[in-house]
Amino acid sequence: MSRTLGPAVLAALLLIPNAASPAGAVPGDEDSPSLPGIRATVADGRPCTAKSAKKSARTPWAQSFLGIDRAWELSRGAGVEVAVVSTGADASRVPALDGRVTGGRDVVAGGTVRDDCVGYGTFLAGLVAGKRQEGLAAAGVAPEARVIAVRATDKGGLTTPEALADGIGAATASGARIIHVALAVPSAPRKLKDAVAAALRAGAVVVAPASAREWESESGASRAESGPVYPAALPGVLAVSSVGPGGEPDPRGTGQGPRTRPRLSAPGVSVTGPGPGGGGQFTGGGDAVAGAFVAGTAALVLSYHPGLSGEQIAHRLEATAYGAVPDAPDPGVGPGVVDPVRALSAVLPEEHASSPSSSGTRNASAAHAVPPLDPPTARDHALAVAGGAVAVTLLVAFLAVVLPRGRRRGWRAGTAGGPTSSAD
Repeated sequence: MSRTLGPAVLAALLLIPNAASPAGAVPGDEDSPSLPGIRATVADGRPCTAKSAKKSARTPWAQSFLGIDRAWELSRGAGVEVAVVSTGADASRVPALDGRVTGGRDVVAGGTVRDDCVGYGTFLAGLVAGKRQEGLAAAGVAPEARVIAVRATDKGGLTTPEALADGIGAATASGARIIHVALAVPSAPRKLKDAVAAALRAGAVVVAPASAREWESESGASRAESGPVYPAALPGVLAVSSVGPGGEPDPRGTGQGPRTRPRLSAPGVSVTGPGPGGGGQFTGGGDAVAGAFVAGTAALVLSYHPGLSGEQIAHRLEATAYGAVPDAPDPGVGPGVVDPVRALSAVLPEEHASSPSSSGTRNASAAHAVPPLDPPTARDHALAVAGGAVAVTLLVAFLAVVLPRGRRRGWRAGTAGGPTSSAD
């Protein structure tokens, strides 16, 4: 029977989807290689970033990887404002940002933010709070939050420590409790330090990229220099690094060059999101992109646990991250990957011990707790393999019964009265 079943089983196995591949993405694959890339700056003399005419209906790998759909069972970020300090935002022409973005200050040109020549701030705003479009699975981490777009760059996307300080000051003045500073500079004069300190005193969570490689590569600056970048290196700031589809550190961020030791990591390789000019999509990457996922997760947490301070939100994000190693002495130990589901549903004893009745945090009995997810790649792999194994088992059992009977009948259907007769 083995020779009879072998070819049939083999053929059937070829029809079963790859058991090691998650439903939304295969680790290492881009969401859509055909989508245009978004850049952090526009070179002098070059036109503004053109709109994209392409879209991908696939669920972005980062969305599946972080289990964002599960997190939405608890929170979508309603009532929270997230300031994105970057290149502005093109809110009027981008469907994903319709009703999601408030034009904040343009601290370089003056007035309010009205457009985004580079498109980078638009992309980040979509990752934080973009709403889902018809026919597309992509959406922001906190689709019911609102973004306050603050431009702290010139038209091409470059900034200075002083402009960045003004941008953080404008974000703090707006009342945003989450501030994603999506820019990095090599020094921190007193003005920048004071702006960050004021934001933290106001109860804001300040998120920033752990490296400046996006701006170095665009401006042609040398990567031979090493050292921290700001505001990521300042006390209290959540410095974020990027990881790829398999959860591994982004190899482009591990070489020489200015860098601050990150406190968290998040998807930042081949990430899909909206861009300027219309409803088309782009792909982008880097530590600032990873920071958008952390800022969006912070918005989910603040919406669900409105009584938490900024310091408590930051602690919750770190304490519930995948692979987090608290107070690791080895600088080579990578940071944990932000986990929206655990960040929302985990019960942290220190929060309840410090303020059991007045913190405003939902307690374990009041909160609608969702069981935490296993690490995404391992979970998807295990489910797929288990499903494939069950399918193969059933198929083998089916063929073991059907094939022998079929051969005895000459592959003709039996009659209602029993086996076929010799007259057949």
